[in-house]
Amino acid sequence: MQVAIACLQETKLSSPDSRKTRSFLTSRLSSHCILDSIGAAGGVITAWDPNLFSLISVTRTANTLSVTLSFNLDGSSLHVTNIYAPSADKTHFFSELRSLSPPPDTPWILLGDFNLTRSPADKNNTNFSMHEASLFNDSLNDLGVIEIPLRDRAYTWSNKRESPTLVRLDRVFVDLIWSATYPKTTLNSLTRFTSDHVPLLVSVTTAIPRPSCFRYDRSWSFHEEFRHLIANS
Repeated sequence: MQVAIACLQETKLSSPDSRKTRSFLTSRLSSHCILDSIGAAGGVITAWDPNLFSLISVTRTANTLSVTLSFNLDGSSLHVTNIYAPSADKTHFFSELRSLSPPPDTPWILLGDFNLTRSPADKNNTNFSMHEASLFNDSLNDLGVIEIPLRDRAYTWSNKRESPTLVRLDRVFVDLIWSATYPKTTLNSLTRFTSDHVPLLVSVTTAIPRPSCFRYDRSWSFHEEFRHLIANS
C-alpha cells in the first residue's frame, strides 16, 4: 500500500529535525508541515509525496493544521485540514472549528482526532455529554460538511483496560465540492499496534461507482432496429 498523504495527531513533538521525522515517515512522504506540541501535549504533522503534490499554502491554528496541495500532474488542488482537538475546555475549539474554510472552489477534507462524540452510539458506556455533542454537530452543520462513514468498526479509541472504555473519536469529513470531485471516497480501519487509537485509511478515486450486473431496458424492444440487431447477433 502506497500512501500519498499522511496525517498524524498527538505527535508530542516540537520543531523536530529531519532525522527525527525520517524515523517514522517513509521516504515517499518526504515533504511535511508541522504544528508543534505544547510541551508534551498535542502536536500534528501532515506529510505528502512530493512526486505527486506541491505545497501551495499552510495555515495553523491552536488545534488544526491546514495545507493546500496542488497535483503536479494537472495543477488541480485540494485542501487538507488535520485536527487534534483538546480533551478538555472545548469552547474555544468549537469557535476555532467554525472559523475554518478552504480556498474557493477547492475540495476540502477534515480529519483527525476530534476528542468528541456525535451520539450515544459512539461510546460503549453511558458517560455521554449531549451538550458537547450538540455543539459539535452544530459546528459541522455550519461548515457544511458530511462525514465519511467508517463501516468496519464502531469505535476508534480504547483505554486498554481490562474492562475498556471504547469511543469513536477519530473521524473524516468532506465538503460538497470534495464529494462531487471524488465521489468514491471510502474509509477503513487498519490494525492498531502501539497507539490507543486505530489508524484510519481514506481511499480516494474519481471513478463513479457503477453496478456490475447487466440491466435490460424494455424500451430497447421498441426501437426500429431492435429485431434486425438481434437477428444479426
